[in-house]
Amino acid sequence: MLTYENPRAVGEPMSRRGVGSWLRRHPLTGYFALAFLGTWLTLTPVVLSKNGIGLLPYETPTLVFVVLFISSALLGPTLAGFVMTALQTGKPGVRQLFRRYVQWRVAPQWYFLVFLGYIVLYLAASAIVLGMAPVAGIGAKWVMLLTAYLPAVLTFNLVTALGEEPGWRGYALPRLQLKYGPVRGSLILGTLHALWHLPVFFLPMLGFGHFTVSFFLTWIPAVWATTILWTWIFNNTRGSLLIAILLHSASDAAGTFVLATLLGVTKLALPIQNQVGITFVVLLVSIALAVMLLTRGRLSYRRERTERIITPAAIEQELREVA
Repeated sequence: MLTYENPRAVGEPMSRRGVGSWLRRHPLTGYFALAFLGTWLTLTPVVLSKNGIGLLPYETPTLVFVVLFISSALLGPTLAGFVMTALQTGKPGVRQLFRRYVQWRVAPQWYFLVFLGYIVLYLAASAIVLGMAPVAGIGAKWVMLLTAYLPAVLTFNLVTALGEEPGWRGYALPRLQLKYGPVRGSLILGTLHALWHLPVFFLPMLGFGHFTVSFFLTWIPAVWATTILWTWIFNNTRGSLLIAILLHSASDAAGTFVLATLLGVTKLALPIQNQVGITFVVLLVSIALAVMLLTRGRLSYRRERTERIITPAAIEQELREVA
């Protein structure tokens, strides 16, 4: 079971009966159960329809699908994060969680990494496979960073990131790091985050393709590497949800921008596209391993910062300091 030594929850001592009491005693297991339940139940009508696996004889209208898709994250990771925060730390914890949405004061290099890191990584993977010729003309197209890429980061991709990060990085990651350490905690989070995505593989309209065990097993290392790198950035930006949300959005937008808009890789033969994708994953995993080695597995983790996020007394003290 995913549990940890829980700080005194708001309202203790209390009856040990009921769902709320169980969630307080098993905060991580409870969080992931709520996150999965909220998302999977919301997407089930679409997955079962003709738009999905076709078990039910109806098609989901596009507008309904978009609403359910966006809602599935908000009713999964985000709602679970806020429910568990309220159960454990009450109104002060919820207020602090909202404050982390606008925690923008971090060193400038982290903004550069968030907005440009994935762009550079996709360009590097493309150059390794295709040579420098396709990349040579990128300088003339730099304005598209402002006209195409940045709007993509700040619109639909941002909405989906807003639905996920308050749960994954806002609630789960600090507690997983406290219990298991930064690397093991990241691997646990990455594994469960990957499993949480399973319904999208049964929705061809999203472009993920049909679910296969072989693809899923090869995808897992990329998710692990991503989670490790995001944990490192999260720790260096003092648990900023704003940075986590922007990073998630930028990672989603960068692939389409570089591979489709700038380089037209998606128009090339499928084996070439696969080579670029595999090269990208190899680079991603290599960078994650390098960060682990350079930080000696700590990923810039500091226990006292985590305790300020999840300990009721520390939360109240921090809120008094900024009041």
